[in-house]
Amino acid sequence: MKKTILLGLCLILFIMTGCGPTTTKQSRFLLNTVVEITVYGRKSEKLINELFQEMQYMENKYSRYIADSEIYNVNSNPGIPVPVSEDTFDLIQQGIYYATISDGLFDISIGPLVDLWAIGEQNPQIPLQSDIDLAKSRVDYRNISMDSQNHTISVAEGMSIDTGAIAKGFITDKLVYILQEGNADSALLNLGGNLYLYSSKPDGSLWTLGIRDPFGSQGDYLGTISVRDMSVVTSGIYERYFEVDQKRFHHILNPETGYPADNELASISIISPSSTKCDGLSTTCFLLGLDKGMELIEQLEDVETIMVTKDKKVYVSNGIKNGAIHFKLTNDEYTLINK
Repeated sequence: MKKTILLGLCLILFIMTGCGPTTTKQSRFLLNTVVEITVYGRKSEKLINELFQEMQYMENKYSRYIADSEIYNVNSNPGIPVPVSEDTFDLIQQGIYYATISDGLFDISIGPLVDLWAIGEQNPQIPLQSDIDLAKSRVDYRNISMDSQNHTISVAEGMSIDTGAIAKGFITDKLVYILQEGNADSALLNLGGNLYLYSSKPDGSLWTLGIRDPFGSQGDYLGTISVRDMSVVTSGIYERYFEVDQKRFHHILNPETGYPADNELASISIISPSSTKCDGLSTTCFLLGLDKGMELIEQLEDVETIMVTKDKKVYVSNGIKNGAIHFKLTNDEYTLINK
């Protein structure tokens, strides 16, 4: 039996403040997801319009599915150096950075495998091994050529850059800059589960978020964190997947095997002031697995993590253990491991 399940947000927000006269809230379908933004302050309506305009502008450059986007043009012209804007060049450089620190487990050229598996599309199915092998042979970030002097990018024949594992974080950081320049009092950005909690809540308190229970229903959570001026991004086996004979095939693909990642992790949440870091590291560390993923996080500055294993154990990084970010386990089906 095969079934496709698309689940929503990874995190649940507990916002106790109401929407007063200086509050503007809007949601739109952008970046292939539902984007929800709430801005507090005298200029909230003006700012929220700027934020959505900027998102549309960036999607039109970064999406490989939009004809004539900069990424589409790179993918459509293999072997030819294609001029791109400075920020698109920076986005791909960021993707290559995470590919480098993960020894290629995070690979921004994953497009051929993403297209083959088509997880999240109608009627996904397990591809033939021969097709997986062919797609794998076309995935290798080292075959992306970047010319920093001329701001050009080129890819090898058959390759396809896919920014899906990092673009929302990169875009979120651009939106935060707009909020800063516009002197927003506070704001909540939710780009399909990529969250940024700007400043504190309007009443001056921290934002409180529920960390999704990867084995529960949407709305179930296993614990809470309290933050301000932080991004939180979660990757998990429950977000987009299909099942065949009771085996789950989720959307986080391992370019070495050509199959969805299969390790001890059920979900991983990354917390950092940089949403780009959160987005890139949530996929990177999920693919690395519990031990190597935690080791990487502890080597980096301004990044914390909550990792949940399939046997319902919860592991947190040192900053959370030391109280720099407050985490409270609330679901007694889970065990917090302090090692």
